[in-house]
Order: sequence, then structure tokens, then C-alpha cells
Amino acid sequence: MKKNNPFIAAVFLTLVLFLAACGSRVPRSELQDLRPLVEIVAFDISLQNLKLRISHRNKTTRENNQLNCQLAIKDLSAIQFEQVALPDLTNYAKETIDINWEKPANFALSNQPSELPYVLDCYLYAENFRDERVIKKGSLYKVPGTSGEYR
Repeated sequence: MKKNNPFIAAVFLTLVLFLAACGSRVPRSELQDLRPLVEIVAFDISLQNLKLRISHRNKTTRENNQLNCQLAIKDLSAIQFEQVALPDLTNYAKETIDINWEKPANFALSNQPSELPYVLDCYLYAENFRDERVIKKGSLYKVPGTSGEYR
């Protein structure tokens, strides 16, 4: 009978530990109660249109929704959107809505910059959920070859 080589035993032990570490883990539980997202998809100054994407990241359907928002763009007057009705948001749904808006009195772009920094401050109301405030900061970039269209 041969004696065990300590080097082979160490390599074998390392291999077993490596394979055990790479094995499957305990399955993650499903993420619940994540806050909704409200994002700007497109902003058209000449057509006075705003396209928003609302993401509902929950398993329970959100019913009788309304959205109130204020869009503040650097150096311009804020744009208000009040009582925008949304469809019921089913589990993990994403909805895109179009909103027509009126230019505030002091809303004027002397030249159309390539970038518009913004803050979108929204309240999302629902019949069967708590009222939630969603704030999104970012920049909109001009679509090349267009007049006043940003994404």
C-alpha cells in the first residue's frame, strides 16, 4: 500500500473547495415593494409634448392612478403637469404616456443647446397604494437634425 502524497491531498482539497464555492446559491427571494420610476423618454419643445415612462415594480396591480409633476429645466421656468390620469399598472408594468403642455410665460430658449439639465419632481397617487414622490435628475440631449426635440 502506498502512502498518501500531501501535495495531491492539498490539490484535491483545493479543487473540492473551489467547486463548492462555484455551486448554486440559495435562490434569491423576489424583490418586492420597489418604488416606481418616472423617466423622460422624449421632450419636444416645438410640439410642446413630453413622453414619460412609468415603471411599476411591484407584484400588486396599482389602480386608479394619477400623476402630478413639475419639470424644472436649468435657467427656464418650471412646467407643471397636474392630475394626469394613468391606466392601471399591472404587476411589473411599464407604461408610456404623452403629455401636452403649455409654455410658461418666461419659457424661452434663445438658442437650442445640445444638453438640458433637468429635475423631474412627481407625485404618484393610487387608490390602493401609498402616495409616492419620485424625483429624477438628469440631462436631456438634443436629437441631431431636429428642431427642439430632446431625449
